[in-house]
Amino acid sequence: MRLVRLSRSAERWFLAKIAALADVNPAAARHLIGRLEKLKALLSSFPRMSEKGILEGTRKVSMPPLVLTIRERDGIIEIAAIRDGRQKDALAPAELRDVDDEEGQDESDDDAAKPQS
Repeated sequence: MRLVRLSRSAERWFLAKIAALADVNPAAARHLIGRLEKLKALLSSFPRMSEKGILEGTRKVSMPPLVLTIRERDGIIEIAAIRDGRQKDALAPAELRDVDDEEGQDESDDDAAKPQS
């Protein structure tokens, strides 16, 4: 079994989420913490149990209502990021370039469709 830990940013995000949830429903906050601990135990035995992530070397793990991005680093399974399941996936750098290129094409297509004076 391998060590599973949260990155600093994932831990900060999760603690803020738990604090906000605990204000409304302390039992739900405890339940979410328990679910994360169970998932960490499962990941220690099966780190590749989920689908590949968008960025190379990452995997996406669903723990509704959260989505976790994990990666292996120096023999440790790291939960690199946590986000709300309603948020869109982060874009990989190559995809960001594609989006920029498409936006540029849209503008040039609009210019081509305008009548010239």
